[in-house]
Amino acid sequence: MASVDKVLGSFQALSFSFKKAEASSRDAFTMGPEAQGTLLEALNARGARNTMVLSTCNRTEVYWSDFDPDHAHDLIQAHMAVEDDAWAQAQLAVHGMEAVAHLFRVGCALESQIPGDTEIAGQLKLAMRQAKDHGGDVAWLDRVVSLVLKASKRVKSETGLSSGATSVAFSAVQCMRHHLSSLEGVEVVLLGLGKLGRNTCKNLAKHASKASITVVNRDEAKARHAADVYGFTSAQLDDLTPAILKARVLIVATGAQGYTVTPDMMHADQALLVLDMSMPRNVDPAVADFPNVVLVDVDEMSQHALRQLNARKHHFPHAERIVEEELQEFKAWVDASKVAPLLGAVTQTLRNYRDVELGKLKPDGEEDEERLVQLSEKLIQKVTTQVATYLKTKSDKVEEDMEVFGQAFHPSNS
Repeated sequence: MASVDKVLGSFQALSFSFKKAEASSRDAFTMGPEAQGTLLEALNARGARNTMVLSTCNRTEVYWSDFDPDHAHDLIQAHMAVEDDAWAQAQLAVHGMEAVAHLFRVGCALESQIPGDTEIAGQLKLAMRQAKDHGGDVAWLDRVVSLVLKASKRVKSETGLSSGATSVAFSAVQCMRHHLSSLEGVEVVLLGLGKLGRNTCKNLAKHASKASITVVNRDEAKARHAADVYGFTSAQLDDLTPAILKARVLIVATGAQGYTVTPDMMHADQALLVLDMSMPRNVDPAVADFPNVVLVDVDEMSQHALRQLNARKHHFPHAERIVEEELQEFKAWVDASKVAPLLGAVTQTLRNYRDVELGKLKPDGEEDEERLVQLSEKLIQKVTTQVATYLKTKSDKVEEDMEVFGQAFHPSNS
C-alpha cells in the first residue's frame, strides 16, 4: 500500500460547477447514479485508487489518485460524452494538497452556490458510500472525507453560516413568494421525491402550509406516504398532465437524464410558475416560450437564497479558520505517516538492545525480569517520543533528519 504522502502527491480533483458553467451548460456534465458507477468501475479497472464522484444540483466532481491525470481526463470526458470546447471551458482541475483543500471547502459548503448549503454533507456521505460499493481502494480517501465531515460539523455548530434556510429546497419557497402575491390556496404540484424532493416537501409543509400541494412520483407508494406525512394529496404519474393543467406552480425535482416536463403538458395560455431544481434540467426550456409561463432554473433559484446571505457574511472568516484548522490536522496525519515507519524501526532496535542486555544480566526470577522489561519500555517510549516531537515540531529538514535517525538506529549498526 502506498504511503499517505505519496497518495497525496497523486491525488486529483476535476470539478464542473456553477462557477465556470451556467445551468444550460452543466447539463452536459451531469451523470446519473448508474453512469457514475460505470465511471468509477472504469477508473478502478485502470488502477486508479480513491475514486469518488460527487454530484449535486450545481456541481459534478471526480476525485482519484494513483492514475495519470491526462489518461483520467480522457476517460472521464469519454464517459460524459462532452465536446472538447465545452470540456476545456467548464473544468477546474487541481491536485495534491490543493485538491484536498478544495474537497474541504466543498464539503463545508464554502464553495456551494448557496454558501452554507445544509445538504452538501449528506451528498458527500452518499458519494463515499457509492465509492465503497463499487469496490475501489478508498481507505485513504475515506479518512480524508471523515476529516472533511468533522470540519463541516464544526462549521455548522460553531458558526452561523448555515443558520436559517440555506438549501436549494427552501429557495423554491422563496422563489414562489417572490413571484406570487400570496400562497394561500395556490395549487402546487411537486414532481419527484428523491432527497431533494423530500427536503422540498419539508419546506413546503413548514413555509407554504396554506397552499394546496399535490405530490407526484414514479413510485406511487412514496407519493402516498409523503402526502400522509405532510398533509398533502398525491397523484399517479399517469395523472401528471391533468395535475399540471390545474396548477399555478410546478416544482420539478426529478433525477432523470432527460426532460420529464414538456410543452404539450400545459396550456399555451396557462399562467404557470415552473421551478426546475433538477440537474440536468428536467423541464424542456421551450415551455418558457408560452407567454404566461415563468421558468426558473436552479441557478436563478439560488440567487433568491443568496439575497438572504448578507446577514451571515460575517460568519465566513470563522468558517474559513475552522477549515484551515482541520486542514492542519490532515497535514499532521500526513506528517505522522512519514515518521511512523522510522519510529517503528527505532523502537524495534532499542528492544533488541534491551533483550541482549537482559540476557547478560540474568535477572533474578521472572518477577525481576518483568520489572526490568516494564522499566525499559518506558525508557524506549520516551526516546521515540523525543524523536517524533523533534521531527514534527523542530526539524527544518525532516527528510534529511529522518535519514540520519534511520542510519543511527538501523539494526546493522548495533
